[in-house]
Amino acid sequence: MTIGKQASRLLSMRSSLVTVHSSLVTDPKSPRLLIVRAGAIGDTLMVTPLIRALRQTFPDGFLVYLCSSLARDVIRYNPHLNRVIPLAYRHLPLWMSPEKWQVCRDLRSLRLDCALVLESHPSFLDIARSAGTSRLIAYGGSPALRGFERAIFDPQRHCIENHLRAAEPLGVQPSGYEMELHYPSEVDGTLRQRLDDSGIAEQDCLVGIHPGWGGRKHPLDQTRLRSWPAQNFARVIQWLVKSKETRVVLTGSRADQPLTEYIATNAGVSCLDYAGRLSLLELAALIRRLDLYLTVDSGPAHMAAALGTPLITLWGPGIFEQTSPVHSRGSAQVIYHRVPCAPCYGTPLMKTCQDNICMRGIEVTEVTEAISETLELKRPMGRG
Repeated sequence: MTIGKQASRLLSMRSSLVTVHSSLVTDPKSPRLLIVRAGAIGDTLMVTPLIRALRQTFPDGFLVYLCSSLARDVIRYNPHLNRVIPLAYRHLPLWMSPEKWQVCRDLRSLRLDCALVLESHPSFLDIARSAGTSRLIAYGGSPALRGFERAIFDPQRHCIENHLRAAEPLGVQPSGYEMELHYPSEVDGTLRQRLDDSGIAEQDCLVGIHPGWGGRKHPLDQTRLRSWPAQNFARVIQWLVKSKETRVVLTGSRADQPLTEYIATNAGVSCLDYAGRLSLLELAALIRRLDLYLTVDSGPAHMAAALGTPLITLWGPGIFEQTSPVHSRGSAQVIYHRVPCAPCYGTPLMKTCQDNICMRGIEVTEVTEAISETLELKRPMGRG
């Protein structure tokens, strides 16, 4: 199909599909609902309180979630969902994306009643419209966009709260703000064997460190945006091993491997480097096993919060009010120095920042004190 024909087809779908299922609306007590949030790992986990609230409001409803392929594994085993549909190329417009056309066909076949689009980009509205739902609720980024019920995103509220408020017109009541991350229990066994092979016993105190966020294109001894100086991480690891007698494991993506190798070398003590060596679900199992996780602002930080693992997050340019990890089942600290230029996330400043003073201002002693406090709180309770 040529681009011109695809564009014409999209225009005809926009004009004809909005009411396609108006006569097929199911029992309002058991609606067929689509939730759209095709973001990263943290973005996806922050929708799970809404998913839980939808299931409790509509026990017999049919819930479909459209997610990014990157984050599929943190949502695919959620027991409240009936179906998860991944999207690999979220930024391609509908008219030039064969993948999105197939998604649209799949959604139409499900005969959905309502779509909750937790995105503001018009391309996601196009997908929801193509599903033929009789009701469409979405964040609207532009006043010119019409044909749906506009949900208000309050920048002073957390994303979790905003998502729950977006569903209020459906009669949905919040069921807590705790995030959920589910995965098959056999993954825990696989992880235990991997740790055993690495010389980590079940009774060992194990601290995880997630220092990177992928795609670093600058020298490893420099920092930018969400990163903390690599030498600082090395000093923390050295202190943990020598003063706290803990075992340490570094985590990260394949792109983070040069960074984690650099940190491990400069620490000069024995530690494990699992960066790029775990699947997302194996990482979840590792995080659950940890006695403490030290991270930068990242998807794994939200995974730890969802799993109830004691967490210390070093925060910099991100929008704290909207996206800080919500951790209500265990110990969690966010170390954050609010500098005048923060938050710069999503602004032109983010791309031009040459000196991330928000992160460099965090002292090693602040971090080691927070770690000591957290480990002391955990010690009397045991691993659990």
